[in-house]
Amino acid sequence: MKWLKPGKNNGEERMNFVDYWAEYVRTHPFRAWSRQQAVLINSQIQSARAAKLTPRQYLEIKGEVCTR
Repeated sequence: MKWLKPGKNNGEERMNFVDYWAEYVRTHPFRAWSRQQAVLINSQIQSARAAKLTPRQYLEIKGEVCTR
């Protein structure tokens, strides 16, 4: 498995991570990377629930207009 390469800018850094993760998924068993994805997704859901924002507040933070 290759090491994650640092990028020269944010876009390159992201693409390097995509390449790294794709290689990881190809070379590791489903159970190993699936468990890691579950931890990440569950923590994002937990964080979103803890924020207790209304849809309007969320869109205002993002700088978007709420049409409801």
